[in-house]
Amino acid sequence: MKSKYPKIFEPITIKRMTIKNRVAMTPMGTNYGETSGEMSNRHMNYYSLRAKGGTGLIILENANIEYPVGSNGTSQIRIDHDSFMPRYYQLVENLHKNGAMVAIQVNHAGASASSARTGMETVSSSNIPTKAGGEIPRPMTKEEILTTVKKYGEAAKRVQAIGFDAIEIHCGHSYLMSQFISPYYNKRTDEFGGSVENRLRFPKMVLEEVRKNVGPWFPIIIRISAEERVPGGNTLEDTLEYLDYLQEEVDIFDVSCGLNGSIQYQIDANYLEDGWRSYMAKAVRDKFGKPTIAIGNIRDPKIADDILARGDADLIGIGRGLIADPDWCNKAQYGDVCDIRKCISCN
Repeated sequence: MKSKYPKIFEPITIKRMTIKNRVAMTPMGTNYGETSGEMSNRHMNYYSLRAKGGTGLIILENANIEYPVGSNGTSQIRIDHDSFMPRYYQLVENLHKNGAMVAIQVNHAGASASSARTGMETVSSSNIPTKAGGEIPRPMTKEEILTTVKKYGEAAKRVQAIGFDAIEIHCGHSYLMSQFISPYYNKRTDEFGGSVENRLRFPKMVLEEVRKNVGPWFPIIIRISAEERVPGGNTLEDTLEYLDYLQEEVDIFDVSCGLNGSIQYQIDANYLEDGWRSYMAKAVRDKFGKPTIAIGNIRDPKIADDILARGDADLIGIGRGLIADPDWCNKAQYGDVCDIRKCISCN
């Protein structure tokens, strides 16, 4: 049966990964992780439903690469040790059987961690909290930065060995990479602060280490806050400048926006229209000529198809819309669009 939305259901190949359609489930914390950091059976069921529902690429929620200092929650999944690999392997095998490609987002929370939870002082680029009234972090030493770079590489090696199809590095949303990239947080005066080149030194080292561990044919995705929308934060123009330092190792740009201080843009408020952020993905795509993921309240398949047809992006990222309706893709493909249970962005 021919779909009314042909662009959404065109396959795309990026390096050695072929995705059957243009819909990517974006990473969202579920709080389903065991307290040990392992994936649970609830995860298995949750992600399997989205694969069976026709989603082309599923990007798992953020997994911690350095425990406990990089922890983002008591029920966050971990990928900092080989002992976590068997359950991921089981999940990936299951999702592949249901036709989805699978990536995982790896992350270090930096100052978004909590010392009450980790039992350690929180660390960041500088001593700026990630939200108003938040905990004041300690600036990382050079030695700690080099250790964290190594941890990202080790995590990437596990990701590939498990059988994931790609890896996503989180460089936005007020997590550690973002805390170095953004002048809003980074007030350092050494080689990791000040100029664009210096602020990007740590994230660049991370990407190079990841690439060294996964080889040239494994797709690397980075998630960015293209517009930070806070006073003194990066604008879209700033982002297009700093991506020059990262783009060499990047295969897909997952183009988000906002920091903790502009959360209504990061996790779209309900008054923001469908696909409102796609101009950011287009700007990145136009400059670097690499695949981008457009996100932002994309509820309506027609809007998604239009974004792809205009060339704003190569993939459509849907997050909460796939929580609201795991069958979004199947309904859009086979004509039951009126049956899609649309996300209302209520948060």
